[in-house]
Amino acid sequence: MENELYEVPEHYLLCFNDNCSKAQTCLHRIVAQGNYIKDNVVNAVNPARFNETNCTYYAPNTPVQLAYGMLHIFDNVLARDIAAMRNELREHFGNGSYYLRRNGTLPITPSEQQYIARLFRKYGYSEEPVFDNYKTELQY
Repeated sequence: MENELYEVPEHYLLCFNDNCSKAQTCLHRIVAQGNYIKDNVVNAVNPARFNETNCTYYAPNTPVQLAYGMLHIFDNVLARDIAAMRNELREHFGNGSYYLRRNGTLPITPSEQQYIARLFRKYGYSEEPVFDNYKTELQY
């Protein structure tokens, strides 16, 4: 697991809850216990407010398939649909975030991939959209 944690995001939320039964599989706890964070001041989940039954911050240490880039996503889309579909994606992600995902700078999460697939189905395309690249990574 340690080799997979080398890209911990800057200022990552940490958890120091010693009593949580999910601590062994929660990225917030795993990162807090390791030597990954070099910040002098950190953000942390308040252990007095959350436990294994109500923690909305739980982040499983299970790798997921992230997609990168949408430069060719409209290659098999009719020209009449491209502008409307692109506008819906920009509205959903926000203009700047859309372009970061389109260019492969930001990963496209599994739920975002599902949203994009639903958008393609909405416009009558039965084939799943194909992204530029895929990587199996931990989702911070």
